[in-house]
Amino acid sequence: MTAPGVPGPAHGARAGSGTSWVVAVDCSTTAAKAVVVDTAGQVVAAASQPLTTQNPQPGFHEQDADAWFEATVAAVHAAVEDLAPAERSRVGALAITHQRESFVLLDGEGKPLRPAVLWVDSRAHEQIATLGARPLSGGRSVHDVSGKPPDTTPAVYKIAWLAEHEPQVVHAAAHVADVQAYLALRLTGHLATSHASADTLGLFDLARLDWSPELVEAVGLRPEQLPGLVAGGEVIGELLPDVASDLGLPGPVPLVAGIGDGQSAGLALGVEEPGVAYLNLGTSMVCGVSSDVYITSPAFRTLAGVRPGTYVLETVLNAAAYVASWTARFAGSDVTTMEAEAAQVPPGAEGLLALPYWNAAQTPHWDALARGAVVGWHGRHTPAHLYRAVLEGVALELRLQLEALEKATGSPVREIRAVGGGARSALWAQIVADVTGRTVRVCSDGEVSAAGAAIQAHEHLAGSGDAPGRPGDAPAGARDAWPFVATGHDVVPEPAATARYGAVFEAYRGLYPALKETFARLATAG
Repeated sequence: MTAPGVPGPAHGARAGSGTSWVVAVDCSTTAAKAVVVDTAGQVVAAASQPLTTQNPQPGFHEQDADAWFEATVAAVHAAVEDLAPAERSRVGALAITHQRESFVLLDGEGKPLRPAVLWVDSRAHEQIATLGARPLSGGRSVHDVSGKPPDTTPAVYKIAWLAEHEPQVVHAAAHVADVQAYLALRLTGHLATSHASADTLGLFDLARLDWSPELVEAVGLRPEQLPGLVAGGEVIGELLPDVASDLGLPGPVPLVAGIGDGQSAGLALGVEEPGVAYLNLGTSMVCGVSSDVYITSPAFRTLAGVRPGTYVLETVLNAAAYVASWTARFAGSDVTTMEAEAAQVPPGAEGLLALPYWNAAQTPHWDALARGAVVGWHGRHTPAHLYRAVLEGVALELRLQLEALEKATGSPVREIRAVGGGARSALWAQIVADVTGRTVRVCSDGEVSAAGAAIQAHEHLAGSGDAPGRPGDAPAGARDAWPFVATGHDVVPEPAATARYGAVFEAYRGLYPALKETFARLATAG
């Protein structure tokens, strides 16, 4: 095994002649998904392999890191197997995007010392309250350095929890790896990751694009335990010959450093364009815009951007489609039926207002004690009114987030490009457009995060002169050549509905401040 973090001999090398197809992998929380993409941006083969999550205690969410690798190999092998032999020889690069904030502790041989801890894990409440509030050794806060407000998702607090509760494991660990770093180690023998993957661990100095000595010290780690760093789109190393054989790929094939799944989806949806925000309206709601400067604010969490020296500013709500599905079950119905009935309810749900904090409040309040609330009930209301109020509540929360984001950055958002299960709802997409007063482009869903990784792999080939596009202008050339990116249909706001929602929003804006102390009392009482 080559020394961790040292790029292999393929770093900067050109792919072989004629090798212009790419394989992109999205190793998410629920599955490893692999797509093979041709030079026109068309998916010519795809496969996935499920992943399971363990919950050994309430709030604990863990996975077997070995399963990340095994599922990735299985998914890529199945996708490549669908290609003709001549087509397999056209694959010139592989790139990975992945679930963010998840991490694993490894021994000196690269073997996991314990199960990986996931982004959704919520065990570290005490560490969030203490480490998130106190100054670091350099006088700055975790938020100042990492760009992440104190919250359950960044790994820094869970690493601090492990240092307190499993100190022998943290001390014995030779390496701490995010998902990409671990997969890179298994695929190439090099423990390295991209800036836009490393930063979500919360140990990263975003302004410097390097690991933060203050944060590393604060959680009891050593600098040598952390992966090497490369820019997104650079080559980490060539696939090991036996790994390439297991994948069904002819070697040598370079592994191009991808970025976290949120930023990767943003790349595919054109977040680099001024005035464009990407919106993933799934189980959770994540919305992001690009920034050329490093800034922090409670209005968003700051991440390393699609390109080195750029940033992504994201808003988060950890319950979106989750609340809609919960409401349908609560009503003893299903989402399809509830949506059809809710479409007959007028905008504003006849005075019913929902605060969608079923899984606490993230942007801009960052309140772990916040809970869901529904106000305005009267005898005319039905389950359909409740369902519509929940869809509207998520959209109202998005408007609140967008207005705070625009105020903090001084940059308006003119268009929202949406993916995810919620975006496929015609009713919900229209509500989002009407509530925010912005055009919503409902984009081709597919594997959008994997599409971003495919773009990065394609740009590597374009930059090496082995795919369409001009060297030095690979980003534009790559995206222009791939029409499936950010395609879809536009949903425009209806002026009468937008005007009605303006009054509803004023009521919504005051709801959390009015209930904040109540939530705290309920938490104590409970």
